Amino acid sequence: MKKRTIAIIGIVLLFLLFSGGDDDVSSGNDEWDSMISDNYDVDRAASMSIYESLAFQGIDDAVVEVTEERVFVKYDQPPVKSDNDALLTWMYIIGVAAETAPGSNEIIIEMYDGTEELYEVTVQTSDIQDYLDSTTTLDEFKTKVTVRAIM
Repeated sequence: MKKRTIAIIGIVLLFLLFSGGDDDVSSGNDEWDSMISDNYDVDRAASMSIYESLAFQGIDDAVVEVTEERVFVKYDQPPVKSDNDALLTWMYIIGVAAETAPGSNEIIIEMYDGTEELYEVTVQTSDIQDYLDSTTTLDEFKTKVTVRAIM
C-alpha cells in the first residue's frame, strides 16, 4: 500500500509538468446531460461507481462510460484556484478509473468549461498499472501520457 501511495504522489508530480487550464473556470454546463451513458455496451455499475466517486469530490457535472475498450470521462471543471487543482483532478480521475476498470484498454478524460472543450488526457490503463506497480519509472510513464489542449 505504501508503494501505491508513493506512486500516486509521483503521478501528481507528473501532471504538474503538464500545467494548463484556466484559473477562472466556471461550471454550469446546460448543453449535455450528466451521469452515465445510455449506450448498450456500457458497464453501468462501473460507470456509476466512477461517477459517484467524482460527485463525492464535487464533480457532479460529468458523463462516464466504462466499456471493455475504454473508460471515458467528460466533465465540467468546477472553479479552481490554480492549474494544479485541475491537474490533481485528472490524477484523481485516472486513479479511480484504473481501480474501477483495470481490464479496460485506455482512459480518456475530456475537461470542459461549460460547453467549451479545454483538454483531453489519454493514457493506457496498463501503463498506469505498470507505474503504480513500480515496473516502469516516472520518466517512462510521462512519455505514455498524452495531454492535448483543445482551446
